[in-house]
Amino acid sequence: ENYDSDDVVVEQFVLDVLDFSSQYGSDISISYTAYNISGKPSKFPDYGDFPQTFVMRTYGKWWNEAPSCPLSIMPQNNGPIQSQDYIDICFEQEVYPEAVCIYETYNPGSVVRIWAGNNEGHWKLLWEGEPQVVEHGPRIFCPKLKKIDFMTCLIRLEFDHSQLDYYTELDAVKLSGSRTPNLPVDLNNISSQVKDLKLNTITNDMDMSSALTSLSLLAQQYSALLEDINQEIESPSSQSSGPFDDLPDETVLRIFSYLDLISLCRCVRVNKHFNRLASDTMLYTAINLKPLWYCIKSKTLQYLTPRCKYLQKLNLSWCGNYGAISSNNFIAFIKNCGKQITHLQLDCCKYIDNDCIKQISESCRNLKELSLRNCFMITKEGFENLVNITTFQRIDLYRTAIESEPLIKILKNSPKLKHINLGSCVRVASMDEVAQALGTYNRELISVDFWKTYSLTPVGVKALSNCSKLEEVDFGWCLGVSIPGDSMVALANGCRGLRKLFMAALRGITDRDMYPFINNCPRLQQVDLLGIRSITPNICLRFLTTLKELRLFDISFCDQIQDEEVQEWRQQFPHVSIKRSFQSFSGAY
Repeated sequence: ENYDSDDVVVEQFVLDVLDFSSQYGSDISISYTAYNISGKPSKFPDYGDFPQTFVMRTYGKWWNEAPSCPLSIMPQNNGPIQSQDYIDICFEQEVYPEAVCIYETYNPGSVVRIWAGNNEGHWKLLWEGEPQVVEHGPRIFCPKLKKIDFMTCLIRLEFDHSQLDYYTELDAVKLSGSRTPNLPVDLNNISSQVKDLKLNTITNDMDMSSALTSLSLLAQQYSALLEDINQEIESPSSQSSGPFDDLPDETVLRIFSYLDLISLCRCVRVNKHFNRLASDTMLYTAINLKPLWYCIKSKTLQYLTPRCKYLQKLNLSWCGNYGAISSNNFIAFIKNCGKQITHLQLDCCKYIDNDCIKQISESCRNLKELSLRNCFMITKEGFENLVNITTFQRIDLYRTAIESEPLIKILKNSPKLKHINLGSCVRVASMDEVAQALGTYNRELISVDFWKTYSLTPVGVKALSNCSKLEEVDFGWCLGVSIPGDSMVALANGCRGLRKLFMAALRGITDRDMYPFINNCPRLQQVDLLGIRSITPNICLRFLTTLKELRLFDISFCDQIQDEEVQEWRQQFPHVSIKRSFQSFSGAY
């Protein structure tokens, strides 16, 4: 802390990590985990790949091009900057933020938003910018922040990894701020507000002050506006819709179907004609609230309920934490609107508990896709309810507390299952039994993620060979598979359509285990062999020369491979993105 006369300027590093969407590390380890962002920098200004930093699960475009990638729900709601990850960090003292400095020690550039929260579900945007392509080297990223009208000790960082060449790594975050209020925002600055809202025309008979206040609130706090909208509907304007008055309702509805939710909300306020059409239930069959997570509250669900009579797809990921939505609010919504839901994404929704899962199992009997990433409140009892759903095609259970018994029951009742993510499901006592169930009951399987599930052994790998339609498998850090025996031969022979094969850190893998994939899996496009110390340059060259569709090849920390060979291969095979991570203590690339 630095004291300056009567003002107190506080500079502080992260005290704790409250929440995050993904991490490269495991919950039973400290390497590459979110909690490494706590405290003062431990590696900066060194540049390179260090286990003491915070690393997330993805980079670049590769995961979006993999067979497991789900289709986006209501893509027009995403906006130009789409975040894949976030982390919520807290500091010891509340301040009015003046600077947030992010210590990036590997592949910087993916931070796209910085938020301030009040621990009660209220957020304000401090900074936003597109992902950057940055030269290799450590940096302290300290963008200019917007001023806010409350003190905070809670900061959220959002990340867009799409421009990254490889995993980004963060060492620390420093929050600087004062205990004295920032300069007040001039809410009467009409020109500034009009510019921010990008309004093209304003009619002469419009009440400028009222309109700008309402629209500004709409752009920044969507859910807070919902009650106001309903009040205005009681006495709608008779104002003309212009050329839209001459169009059939079906044509206007088709036009409205391309609008995002905020634009639909604006249309509701125009006049009686637009209100009727913009409230049509057929416009609300697929809803993506994730990009609006910062303002989604219980009132949002209440507002949407009468419009969601035919709701089929809902993405509520990241929404409602810190008390903004309760379990009872969610249950009421699903009870009223869940009968036709086929796709439900609830990633990182901390209020999703056993009662919520029970309601989902009772109301959403035609559910095809369910994502529960990072939903910690669900226990064995809650997961047992999902056995009643027999229509699953995709289940994402990353970092949940699912256990073997209910999981196997779900698999037995899901013959149409195509995709399942079991990454970091450390409560599964025997992943071999799960793999055997997949090989027995889920022959339509296309992708499976076993990331850092330490109970998987060659027995389970061999069982997967029965899934002949398998195109993607992630065995990364499944240390029980390190001595594979003949399991890799069986997998390559049984799953000849493989397109993605991730085997990071399987230390005992040798060239002999890799040849079956080269000989039997010609469609391989993404191969991760990071940390496999025994593989030789010969097998790498065979991958590059034989597999004509290969596009991603990670051979980081493969001790037998020399950097000079990698450089030569990059020149020889420019269509393949060959990854080669490193550690450097010089502070330079």
